[in-house]
Amino acid sequence: MNTQTQTPETINAAQLLNKFAHQRPNLDPRDYGGGREGWLCYRRESAEITRDLSDFRELYSLAWDILGDDLPELVAAYLTRNSDRLTLQGNALHYVTGQYFPTEYRPAASRCLVSLIWRKFAEQYETGDQIRKAIRRRVSRRVAKNYFR
Repeated sequence: MNTQTQTPETINAAQLLNKFAHQRPNLDPRDYGGGREGWLCYRRESAEITRDLSDFRELYSLAWDILGDDLPELVAAYLTRNSDRLTLQGNALHYVTGQYFPTEYRPAASRCLVSLIWRKFAEQYETGDQIRKAIRRRVSRRVAKNYFR
């Protein structure tokens, strides 16, 4: 008789989130109509999606810096309790699209990290203004403007 119990493989929610944000957006140029104007809209949207990935990478790096080895556990807790569109179900992330997946999924992943970063800084500072000021010293202008207003 085998008395050994098997424990399910623990998932690293932070790695899942990183993989989710790094997936290809699969933009379809046909969604933007034809002609010069359609192509310009497609390129503009593509560039913004790339900037969203840069934002995510910056936030992911900051989250690792301030949360360390607790990050996977905190991401898992956030995605199972607090998130409405991006959720952790079993060993996979599920995202419910609002209007257009390619433009939404990376900011959704970033918002998860923003919440965790905010909570960590809130342990050290009393007011929202103090928290914003401390975070803004650690992030780019774009990230500060888009996520820490």
